[in-house]
Amino acid sequence: MANAMYTGDEIRAMGQKYYHSLAKICKRLEKQGYWRQAEDMMKQSAAEVLDLYVQSVLVELSVRLGSITDGQREYIRCLTQTNPLGISPDAEILEQSVVHYAEKYAAMPPILIQICGVYDQHCEEGQAALFLDNVINVLLCMMELSDRFDRAGQEYIREYYERTVLFACSGGVKPEWEESYIRHKLAARKICSGVKWLTGEDTKKTDWQVNMPADKTEQRMLREAVAPAEAESEVSMQESPEDEQREAKREFEKVKKRLQERQKAEKEAKEQRVAALLDELNQLVGLDNVKEEVRSLVNLIKVRRMREEYNLPAMDMSYHMVFAGNPGTGKTTVARLVARIYRELGILSEGQLIETDRSRLVAGYVGQTAINVREVVEQAIGGVLFIDEAYALVSQDTPNDYGSEAVDTLVKMMEDHRDDLVVIVAGYREEMERFLRSNTGLISRFNKFITFEDYSEQQLLEILTVMAGQAGMVVEETAVKKLGLYLASMNEQERRDFGNARGVRNVFERMIVNQANRIVLLEEPTKEQLITLTAQDV
Repeated sequence: MANAMYTGDEIRAMGQKYYHSLAKICKRLEKQGYWRQAEDMMKQSAAEVLDLYVQSVLVELSVRLGSITDGQREYIRCLTQTNPLGISPDAEILEQSVVHYAEKYAAMPPILIQICGVYDQHCEEGQAALFLDNVINVLLCMMELSDRFDRAGQEYIREYYERTVLFACSGGVKPEWEESYIRHKLAARKICSGVKWLTGEDTKKTDWQVNMPADKTEQRMLREAVAPAEAESEVSMQESPEDEQREAKREFEKVKKRLQERQKAEKEAKEQRVAALLDELNQLVGLDNVKEEVRSLVNLIKVRRMREEYNLPAMDMSYHMVFAGNPGTGKTTVARLVARIYRELGILSEGQLIETDRSRLVAGYVGQTAINVREVVEQAIGGVLFIDEAYALVSQDTPNDYGSEAVDTLVKMMEDHRDDLVVIVAGYREEMERFLRSNTGLISRFNKFITFEDYSEQQLLEILTVMAGQAGMVVEETAVKKLGLYLASMNEQERRDFGNARGVRNVFERMIVNQANRIVLLEEPTKEQLITLTAQDV
């Protein structure tokens, strides 16, 4: 039952008014370019993030209330422009998956309030405070649809305010001002805007006083509820408006400094993570050409970001790549590192690597191939889809093969998800060149061609040593020499069949088995014997 002071329609209209005020703030952020960097990273407009954020905090409030009315559930579903959480109009209770996602999202730092703070640094309009105040009013409207003074609901709003206010104002804001603000909001019988606690405007006649109930009994109840806050506020009111403005500017400078420090720390941390991933790439044996190509790509992306910050024209880039080379040359390992680097650079949202091949994509009958491709691509959205032996998708010997359907579907989905999907195709060089020529859509999207050369004999032996070290083993020099002679004796076809690093791994695993068979015959093997691979094990 709605509060007697308002009808249900009046409450919903108030909620819409405060939501539209939030939407106007978001439009202002987008129009003046403050949302651009966040949109590049999140791949969402400010309006989309607003709807998800508002619905999430409303769902979180509903959980705290324990049970909600049909009107409150409809309020959550219909208040925003869209229904991002997919709340069903027919469900009697909110689905657990909706609640779980909403609580997870609501717990994240309020990016919109943070961006408002950045906006306020330049314009000094108090948009962060106004945004927070409107969200609290939206929450209060929902509570008006049942019991405005429900203790659990009021406690949630207080907790929400306490965890969010730090993003709207600096820690230097006087605690009594913060406390008086939230007391007024929770104790007042009417819902109204009141942000002067932060903006530094004249506080001698605040909104909550202007909207004081006319009924004397209500006036007395409200004054008793907020008396401590009023007493504290009167001390501050003795200051002149000029003093308050100066104080507000000092507080905003603190906000600005804190935000700048946070942004600097986040940028430095991200740069350190990218540097660590490049170090991991550099530690791989061989692959000098590959390492140089990846470093150049990273530098190109960084410079492109810098140009965007200065609103300079930036060339469109395709981040899809072709890895050409024989099996075992490190293509999958490098692809996994590229996925993580792209994530840190903001190209991808997740950075996972999904490996696939023809067997998972191409079906044996009409229609199923497209379904298979869509399922695999959807798993890879936010990361890298790595297609090994991609040339096998197109068979020149079988005209009616469904591989061409897989390629057509893949090209379309690459376009549909171009902002958060990278595809890396891999295989033998000549076969990959034919594969790209098989479909005009492929050539235009894969303009980065990286060649993975075969490892030399010395590099293969070094890879064996690295594998052993990672497994806590030591390879005797005699064993290394014996394997070197074996590699040198191979002809061209045998070397190709060996499979580079893949062949070394097979050899290493056989050496482990041979060593185990040898060690079990010893009565009391020493630690050195347990960790040493000898020529007998090759």
